[in-house]
Amino acid sequence: MELPRRIAYNPKWEVIFACAVFFGSGAAFMAYKATSSTAGLNFYGVITLGPAGATAFYWVNSALCAGFVLLAMLLTVRRIASPQVLELGTDALYLPYGYFQRKTSRIAYTDIERVSEVRVSGQTFLYVTATGLRYTITATLFPDPETYTEVRDFLISHAPD
Repeated sequence: MELPRRIAYNPKWEVIFACAVFFGSGAAFMAYKATSSTAGLNFYGVITLGPAGATAFYWVNSALCAGFVLLAMLLTVRRIASPQVLELGTDALYLPYGYFQRKTSRIAYTDIERVSEVRVSGQTFLYVTATGLRYTITATLFPDPETYTEVRDFLISHAPD
């Protein structure tokens, strides 16, 4: 692999769009139910809400869905204004981290102690342990699975056996 190499490390547009559409639809449906419902709500006989309680329940759910739409919009702005990159430098890995990935960690290849891959609910994560800290690289943030595999193999080659 030729170094240095900068690789896009962002959520995919399809995921952001799907999130906005799904939760936007949920917000609209719950708002419709809140404004048009005249009956109460019964959760399998365990919880029973009167008409006012049901209306409040629908509004709360609508607001929660709208909150996820807002997060999708913020993520869109972040992705456009400040696209993130994972960089394989000549002597270190530069990995975005933190709230909206606004910071970058420098992980020297000589400091890498362990690299492991974990799959959880269909998601693949690469854990890089260096100087006692564990960093997480998320496979879905790469442009394609092949790029993730190249990065994984490269980092594994720098870990002690």
